[in-house]
Amino acid sequence: MTSLSTGARAHSLAAIAVGLSVFCLPLLFGAAPYDRVVILGFDGADASLVERYLAEGRLPNLAKLRADGFYAPLRPTNPPQTPVSWASFTTGLNPGRTEIFDFLRRTDGTYLPEFAMIRVGRKSLLFGANNAPVLGSMAGGGAGLLLLVGTLALRRRLVAGLLWALLGAAAAGGSVALVAARYLPREVPTAFNPRKGEPFWAAAADSGLRVRVMNVPTTFPAEEHDNEWMLSGLGVPDMRGRIGSPSYYTSDPALALRDNQFSVEIVHLKARRGRIETSVVGPLNQPFYDYVIEDAARGLGGEARSRARAETEKRLQERGVPRRLDVPMLIEADDESATIAIAGVRQTLKPGEWSQWFVVPITVNPVVDRLAELKGIIRFKLLSLSPDLKLYASPLNFHPECQPVPFTHPLSYARELVGEFGLFKTLGWPIDTWSLPSGLTDEKHFLEDMDATVEKQEAMMKHFLEAAHDRLYVQVFDFTDRVGHMLWRLHDPGHPLYDARLASLYAGEIPKAYERMDRIVGEAEKRIGPGTVLLVCSDHGFASFRRGINYNTWLVKNGYMALRQGTSTGGKTLEDLFDKGELGEFFRYVDWSRTKAYAMGLGNIYINLMGREPQGSVVPGREYEEVRTAIVQRLEALIDPETGEKPVRRVYRREEIYAGYDPRLIPDLRAANSEHYRIGWQTALGEVPPQVFEDNLKTWSGDHCSNDPDLVPGVLFSSVRLARSNPGIADIHPTVLALLGVTPVGGIDGRSLVP
Repeated sequence: MTSLSTGARAHSLAAIAVGLSVFCLPLLFGAAPYDRVVILGFDGADASLVERYLAEGRLPNLAKLRADGFYAPLRPTNPPQTPVSWASFTTGLNPGRTEIFDFLRRTDGTYLPEFAMIRVGRKSLLFGANNAPVLGSMAGGGAGLLLLVGTLALRRRLVAGLLWALLGAAAAGGSVALVAARYLPREVPTAFNPRKGEPFWAAAADSGLRVRVMNVPTTFPAEEHDNEWMLSGLGVPDMRGRIGSPSYYTSDPALALRDNQFSVEIVHLKARRGRIETSVVGPLNQPFYDYVIEDAARGLGGEARSRARAETEKRLQERGVPRRLDVPMLIEADDESATIAIAGVRQTLKPGEWSQWFVVPITVNPVVDRLAELKGIIRFKLLSLSPDLKLYASPLNFHPECQPVPFTHPLSYARELVGEFGLFKTLGWPIDTWSLPSGLTDEKHFLEDMDATVEKQEAMMKHFLEAAHDRLYVQVFDFTDRVGHMLWRLHDPGHPLYDARLASLYAGEIPKAYERMDRIVGEAEKRIGPGTVLLVCSDHGFASFRRGINYNTWLVKNGYMALRQGTSTGGKTLEDLFDKGELGEFFRYVDWSRTKAYAMGLGNIYINLMGREPQGSVVPGREYEEVRTAIVQRLEALIDPETGEKPVRRVYRREEIYAGYDPRLIPDLRAANSEHYRIGWQTALGEVPPQVFEDNLKTWSGDHCSNDPDLVPGVLFSSVRLARSNPGIADIHPTVLALLGVTPVGGIDGRSLVP
């Protein structure tokens, strides 16, 4: 054998060293990059239930994942709420830094609540208030130039040409100005996502990997990244701008809602048989109605503001400007069936049957209709024909191809989805959890709607996993959460609304939902290759919601909040949250000069701090800390006299659970409930009900939102082994990037679980 020269040996050794270094990189930074990572999220999948059903042999696919890879309860955020946890999942940041710390937050500079997941605003259309003069001038100038050129081309005299041009320009410009003034809005609705932080899929896409994100909460409006396909999840509203607002048509004039905590619309029909003219409850005519009223009252206060609003609304009504853009609908009913007709399309239903999707064209005015077609989709269920006609209508979803604010990226992705799967729900909270608590429908109806929703979502998952185009695939299913909210009262014999007869029919639906989750995991496993990592996770668990605690009532009774004499707190619903009307509708009864603290949202307590609140009374520093300490100690010692239990497991100071937060935004305290307790319904919206404690007599009977996170952990399964036994949901962000071999995002709170 010929010996190598010194130079050749050195070159060979260098090559070996480089090769070894490349080989050893995975040992330094974690496992070698995998071909693909698939993440399936199941909202609200509870660790204790999953472990019980695993022990009973009901979840074979998850059992295999646990045996071959990894399983641990997953620590949710504090508080353990859907948007809060998924925001940390997405960004790897704690809720103080994502600034998604509750479903509700305080509007800056006020005491008013607003949704935390999305900011709704207005943006100018074209030239805004100058649409009429600018468009008129542009049209006039263009028409004048054309007339001048045409006249000169015909060899007319220059003076005559100029005269004709001026006359034509004036006519054209004036016409366009009139049309613009009457038919073009100055502003249109817009929205943006206030969530802070960089999603892990954005980092993957920016590194050149193809990613697909389906139905993940807090992703509306759809994010724009190259190499990314997105269908937004929780946060996408219906066409009325609500989280979900179904309608209920009835010929019973005496029908009243059992409970309308949510936005449910009742439409009374004039007859129960024959030809019945009615309408689809349409979107609000905000640019031509609400915005006009708001603008008229801008800068005014007190009675002047109220008077300006009332006078403007009266003028709009006299001009025939509708506040709501309803769409004509015809019902033809006999003793056997009812036929529904919308925009020339007819479908006939028998009692108990669901319709297919109707496409609902929304008419605004001739110009808007031509420039930007608005259309929604809706489906119906005929509930009964006797003794009264009762017809359920789903929330009016945006048609997938109608996106005033994008919920898919790219926009063309919507057309692709419709072409492959047909019409589908675009609403971010797609399963109806509003009609059952309102007493309008039953458990069977809820389950039918849930089943149809999940079928479509599962079909999308199967299709895209089989196609295998994506290096990263993320999809969230929410049925495991919704079934817990609606049916926990039949799962828990200790719940005030437990009904043995109904339990015999529906108590098994919660384990069935978990079995369905397991089957979906199995279907995913069939469609992924050996080089793919499968992660299955949930954002929080569940607990029984037997009793409510009203913190504002407690604050009043203990001297931390003062009410004006002779005021009535009334009651608030989510509809009030959407239709605030006058500033001050919320907390209008509070005497802020004598108030030290107030509660808003699902367990948040704010100190009425001078320099931060509009009418702050507590001095920052020593007094602030004294008030916080007193509230913490007294709430943690509180006993429910009816049960003898402590409803508050712990009260957290914000600095104990968050880092890097905005002190003007984040609540000062967070009261975390014990098992069986949740914040009362009215306290969430800032109200003061009569009693501190109350039985939860609502169908919405399971919850998690205000519990201590230690009581409601989620789950994490992995097809590969992971390192830590106590993972938190923020750890998924760096873990996914490590599995894909993508450079980690700096400055996050989560830590990679890759060994």
